[in-house]
Amino acid sequence: MKTKHLHLLLALGALASPAARAAVITTGDPAAGGITYSYQVQLGATDSGSFTSHAGAWSWEDNSLFNASNGEPPVGWTHTSNWVALTLSEPTTLTVRLERQEGVSWPGAGLPDRTASTASMFPSFTLWASWDNDDTDFHTYNNRGNVDWAEDLSYITHVDNSTETSVERSLTLPAGQYSLALGSNAPATDTNRQGYLATFSTAAVPEPSTYLLMGLGLALVFLSRKQARKTGN
Repeated sequence: MKTKHLHLLLALGALASPAARAAVITTGDPAAGGITYSYQVQLGATDSGSFTSHAGAWSWEDNSLFNASNGEPPVGWTHTSNWVALTLSEPTTLTVRLERQEGVSWPGAGLPDRTASTASMFPSFTLWASWDNDDTDFHTYNNRGNVDWAEDLSYITHVDNSTETSVERSLTLPAGQYSLALGSNAPATDTNRQGYLATFSTAAVPEPSTYLLMGLGLALVFLSRKQARKTGN
């Protein structure tokens, strides 16, 4: 009886926890106009994937020019941040992790082996619903809300970080298209590009049937333990 219960519990676990798959990550913009996306990331309910790249040291927020003391709202630089056109094919819990990455290639004129710095990489990002691929862009963007020149975007959340070498945020989201601006929040003194690793993972949102299977599994464990006590095993 114990073996039968174990086999059934393993089968139920397989149904409740689908195996992770690889995300589909490509470079380039899905369409001309609006935001110039650097990457496209497609995820299902249980996928994961990552890429390395580099951004400006004060790309997500230039805190030397835009702060509360001068009455200007904090903003990011559109063309030194990296933009991701994200697609979720199913409702899912999305986790985005952004961290420093050494050795990211950053070749230049006469410097084919140059790599990006990480000294001023304080990973920060903003998430919006939808993509913006019409009209034109602008050299700065609102990193903490809706973007007036990207009217197709709807602000969801942001991670403001100026002290840590890595950040992570998890959100349960419906299927659809999303935009991410990835960058760094450092003083405007470091002109080197900053290397980072961006990791995306998804977990299935539990459905009522999943809860039922979990409850059945717990009941089988209880019955198995009860029988073991009776038989002295």
